[in-house]
Amino acid sequence: ITAEVSAEHDHLLTEFPHLVLELKLDGRFIDKVDLAFCESRPGIWDAIKFPISSGIAGHLLFSVFAELGGEERQLLASKELYGPKLRDGVGEPVEIVLNGHENYPNMILKTKVVAVDLFRQALGAERPNDETEAEGRLQDVAINTNNETNDFERHETADSLLQYPRSQTPLDDVGIPLSHGIGVPGDDENIDRRIEREQEAVSSAPDDHPDKPKQLSNLGNSLHTRFQRLGNLDDANNAIVQHQKAVNLTQDGHPDKPALLNNLGNSMLTRFERLGNLDDIHNAIAKHQAAVNLTLDDHPDKHHWLNNLGNSLLTRFECLGNLDDIHNATVRYQEAVNLTPDDHPEKPGRLGNLGSSLLTRFRRLGNLDDANNAIVRHQEAVNLTPDGHPDKPRRLANLGSSLLTRFERFGNLDDMSNAVMRHQAAAKLTPDDHPDKPSRLDSLGSSLRMRFERLGNLDDIHDAIAQHQAAVKLTPEGHPDKPCSLDYLGTCLLIRFEHLGNLDDIRNAIARHQEAVKFTPDGHPEKPSRLNSFGNSLLTQFEHLGNPDDLEKAIVQFQVAVDLTPDGHPDKPTPLNNLGNSLLIRFEHLGNLDDMDNAIAQYQQAASLTPDEHPDKPSLLNNLGSSACTRFERLGNLDDMDNAIAWLQAAVKLTPDSHPDKPSRFANLGTSLFTRFERLGNLDDIHNAIVQHQLAVKLTPDGHPDKPGWLNNLGNSLLTRFKRLGNLDDINNATARYQEAVNLTPDGHPLKSSRLTNLGNSLLTRFKRLGNLGDMNNAIVRHQAAVNLIPDGHPDKPSWLNNLGNSLLTQFEQLGNLDDINNAIRRYQAAVNLTSDGHPDKPRWLNNLGHTLLTRFKRLGHLHDAEACIVQLSAAASSPVGSPSVRLTAARRWIHAASITNHSSLLTACESAITIIPLVAWLGLSIQDRHQHLAQIGGVVRDAAAIAISLGQCDKAVEWLEQGRSIVWTQILQLRTPVDELRVVEPELANRLLRVSSLLDQGNQDTEPENEDRQSLEEEAQQYRALAKKRDEIIEKIRSLPEFRDFLRPLKLHRLIEAAKYGPVVVINVSEKRCDALALVYGADEVNHIPLPDLTFGGVTKLQVEFNALLKSSGVRMRAVRDEDADMGGDEGCKRILAQLWDHLVKPVLDSLAFSVGLLGNYLSQCADRNLSSMAQMHFLVSGGVSLDSSRSSQSMRLVYTTRENPVNRFKTMRYHHIRLLYLHYLNRSMLLLTNRSDTCQQLSHLQDYHTFLTQKRS
Repeated sequence: ITAEVSAEHDHLLTEFPHLVLELKLDGRFIDKVDLAFCESRPGIWDAIKFPISSGIAGHLLFSVFAELGGEERQLLASKELYGPKLRDGVGEPVEIVLNGHENYPNMILKTKVVAVDLFRQALGAERPNDETEAEGRLQDVAINTNNETNDFERHETADSLLQYPRSQTPLDDVGIPLSHGIGVPGDDENIDRRIEREQEAVSSAPDDHPDKPKQLSNLGNSLHTRFQRLGNLDDANNAIVQHQKAVNLTQDGHPDKPALLNNLGNSMLTRFERLGNLDDIHNAIAKHQAAVNLTLDDHPDKHHWLNNLGNSLLTRFECLGNLDDIHNATVRYQEAVNLTPDDHPEKPGRLGNLGSSLLTRFRRLGNLDDANNAIVRHQEAVNLTPDGHPDKPRRLANLGSSLLTRFERFGNLDDMSNAVMRHQAAAKLTPDDHPDKPSRLDSLGSSLRMRFERLGNLDDIHDAIAQHQAAVKLTPEGHPDKPCSLDYLGTCLLIRFEHLGNLDDIRNAIARHQEAVKFTPDGHPEKPSRLNSFGNSLLTQFEHLGNPDDLEKAIVQFQVAVDLTPDGHPDKPTPLNNLGNSLLIRFEHLGNLDDMDNAIAQYQQAASLTPDEHPDKPSLLNNLGSSACTRFERLGNLDDMDNAIAWLQAAVKLTPDSHPDKPSRFANLGTSLFTRFERLGNLDDIHNAIVQHQLAVKLTPDGHPDKPGWLNNLGNSLLTRFKRLGNLDDINNATARYQEAVNLTPDGHPLKSSRLTNLGNSLLTRFKRLGNLGDMNNAIVRHQAAVNLIPDGHPDKPSWLNNLGNSLLTQFEQLGNLDDINNAIRRYQAAVNLTSDGHPDKPRWLNNLGHTLLTRFKRLGHLHDAEACIVQLSAAASSPVGSPSVRLTAARRWIHAASITNHSSLLTACESAITIIPLVAWLGLSIQDRHQHLAQIGGVVRDAAAIAISLGQCDKAVEWLEQGRSIVWTQILQLRTPVDELRVVEPELANRLLRVSSLLDQGNQDTEPENEDRQSLEEEAQQYRALAKKRDEIIEKIRSLPEFRDFLRPLKLHRLIEAAKYGPVVVINVSEKRCDALALVYGADEVNHIPLPDLTFGGVTKLQVEFNALLKSSGVRMRAVRDEDADMGGDEGCKRILAQLWDHLVKPVLDSLAFSVGLLGNYLSQCADRNLSSMAQMHFLVSGGVSLDSSRSSQSMRLVYTTRENPVNRFKTMRYHHIRLLYLHYLNRSMLLLTNRSDTCQQLSHLQDYHTFLTQKRS
């Protein structure tokens, strides 16, 4: 450097005897020249020369200071040159205007750049005499130049919504200002020549020459530099060889030994960052530690070695996740800060590295103090760095990264705003041709992307993509940072696709992620992260386009990422979580239960590897809980549901209220509680579900894209609670929430039609309750709009058509306009036509179509409607797939239609209903649904039996009545079902049956869940046809077992007659159609049919009402057997009831069986004295259906029917003996059983545990 002060300011040296020219390159102190050395030559100072290669890509900063006493210094002026401008200025004067001092405005200092290179360190206090001496001094101090490691300035964040962040700490203070490989023309040739000269010097010097270690180290540094520029691994390997030789030739006590060890460690660290060989990082740490150990605390280089040791420890932590490394790195950085004077030019860099280490530890352990301290350190580093300083952008970027990380954890929008501003300032202050510009742009893009994910402003995601595209464009091919920029760009394109649906975005995202993987060498620590991002983009494309190859490729990428990540690595949960996501999606499409189980296993492992204080723990628990909820919905295991809710509650608890994901966590918890309510009917669950959904809505601003979904979920829960409790506030609030969801959903959004449908359903429900025609009209309008929004090939189109048909049918039933029922039929027919055979929803559409045709037949009397009705209903009832409850409803309607038209299919319809009943009661239904449908079973069985009797099929009637009673009693008494018995013998077979049945028991709900990613109707149909075939195969295998040959089938008559071995069994059927007794006599070949013309359904109902009133007036409680000494009272009432039962039921049966009434009466009187131990055995099984107040529960009484002459006295004296009338009431339905021996009842399949039941209930 040649420095010259203009003549008019020569007196500067007199006034300021210590005028100082200071030179920095990329913020690293290079030299300080005391201009007072040249007092003898006022005006001209030939201060110093750097005659080495001019290859440089960095900022050259000239600063002029005046020492005003002690350490106090005042900046008078500075001038910054960059890269090519610097080279262009070689030999040309550069003017520096001294405008920082009030006494010397516009003073000009002229400098002339002779030659520059990668400057090392101060050349010493004395000026070199000539160029040769200057070069020699540079050679002498070159070994001390490799003070720190490179910084790639990457602030890595989450790659997608399903992934968790792997953040590589952006180090601030780097000792060697090596370029990132972005060369300029001519640089390669210069560095090659330099290496040739240094190789000649090394080869010509003997090993015992005192300068040989320095020469080897210089050669190693040059090779290292060329590797950084060009990426040739031979250079990296040779650099390490030269540094190792230099170390080996230097004695431990030599003052240069620490510097040589430090340079060797840096070269090993650089190679590790490129190749990922763990031996390199371990050796780098050992070398840096040795350099520290050999250096005294008061040595001026000690803080350099500590800083580099911190760098290598932090790098190893990021690779292996050992907490000792991050703790030790933080300690070393703190020691480096403490040993660095406040006015030292490296102090800001040391503070920045300490901040980065604290931030990394916060990301792992979640300690808020670490986050806050990291921000403080980075802010101090920024404050100590003057504007215009070349390191200012780097430190601003690091401050932005720390603010962004704290925002990710706690959701404070001020942190987000400040982070974006810092990254914007860093990017703006960095010239386009600066090697750090791409990393600045990537950091800015990441912060903009995160702000978009929080606030939903599309400008942010567009800007983020623009920043990442610019970063990619500025990074040359082959540069080690290129894959990182590509990865960021792919992630932002993926996110924009998920919000806008432009297929170009997803295709470009996959291409960018694939390039990032391709350009990342095997063994590189970032390889798993890049594979993970690639898998995310493939998975997203599969979810939107449905190509199975994409799903399989995604699973492969995630699995490889898992395999490449060590178990103790802090990033291991990320690919485990995403692997779980992909396996769960494959299960949902292919139905392989192994995928479901494996998905949950991956989620559990990811959660278990993550401590509670880790910021990602809530997200992992959320995914685990959601997957367990899905398995519950498919398999019905209550343990899964309970675990799901526990995990989701933990996720909510661990998520700060201000966190952007808090609303979604509330929503998921609400959905799981809602699901459990639908299964178990516990009102606490539906109340809590509503609370969670309300919180999700409350925490989400109106403009957020998730707000309509949370409103829709809240509407679903409110509507469901209204249907259960009937509170009008719930239906009004549900309708209002659905309307808000529709209003906030833009036209063209894929879920707009779903939300319109739910609004229409809610309006229709309110109309049915309140009768407001405006609600009905609006419901039709909403359903029509939903239909209009989706094409015929859309999988939801049939459902929307069906809902429109429902509303039109309701309007017809209200107003009687034939256009409405005709249009309803057309909508139902269209839904049927658009749905493939074998689809689980098709029975529902067929059932609704059949019902509507039957309604029109009753109105108009056209026989073709009746015929068409039976065709549709029979198809629905006979379907191998679909909801059993829907199929049972279709069978009932089929029975009714065939009855009123005398259709030939009547008995077939009855058989179909009886076949479906076990599926309704025992396979796949929720408890609440079972209770609801149990009430229907009695009526179906009674009517089917009455029809069979009318058609002379008394054996079928007995078999069906036995099947119906078996199911109802099993449910009411909580006895073991056939499936329970199978589980004892063949547990795996039973579980397989339940799993497949649960998968088959699918159907539309009144409220539509949020689901953009459905299979096509044909794909779903194929899947369910395969499941139906599998269930049939399982049932056939079960029936091959000797004790289960009649599994899920009514027992045949020849087996039932065995129950009459000790006396006749009389089955009494009470139906609205007719009343009959069917007697089974042991040894007989057929059933003895006994008509009961005087017994009517209405008459039995009346007697039941009277009998209940009698019990109530006598003090018999509904949930306990009354005291034995309590007086039944009401003798006249008892007389009348018993008399009618005798006249219309008991006596006709006894007469038909040729029993003597008098003989029976005398026999019973004798039995009273000897405890009826040998009483004649006759079993009356009465099946009837009556309505009671729903508050009444089961009640047991023991009655004896004797002669009519004195029924009351006999009733009072013998009511506790063995002839029993057992009356059971359940959900407005009842069944009666008369029998005289509990041990005989055990011979009937439906009363195996009857004796135990009565023993428990005995007073």
